[in-house]
Amino acid sequence: MSNLRRLLRARDFLREAYHQPLNLPRIAAQANLSPHHFLRAYKRAFQETPHDTLTRLRLERAKTLLRQGELSVSEVCLEVGFESLSTFSGLFLREVGLPPSQYRKYATSQVYIPLLYRTLYVPACFLRVYGGPGAERNFEEAPLEP
Repeated sequence: MSNLRRLLRARDFLREAYHQPLNLPRIAAQANLSPHHFLRAYKRAFQETPHDTLTRLRLERAKTLLRQGELSVSEVCLEVGFESLSTFSGLFLREVGLPPSQYRKYATSQVYIPLLYRTLYVPACFLRVYGGPGAERNFEEAPLEP
């Protein structure tokens, strides 16, 4: 079996078992490789470590659960496989840009989330000159000199 096929099998395992406690030897065993060799090969093949993949999968699932709004932030944290609420909140804030509770507030209200995302993708220099979402300015009213 080729290394790529083994690595794909390990990545599929991560997708299925992301909510469980996982460690490198257990993931590497799915590819029948030593942990050290697996880590190097995985990073070379997918441009991220297994830990990065696992964190990304967990945060994607957490965003889905938070948008649904049925579970508390603590329940979401445990549901997706994090053992510490502070670790979960810190990673979520770093990757998403909002704390989990604020993300859920914006995501569950139809009005705020589009404004939030529009602001995230507009360059700051543009916002300074033309104003942010909801500003009562149009392009013609903008000053020529900042």
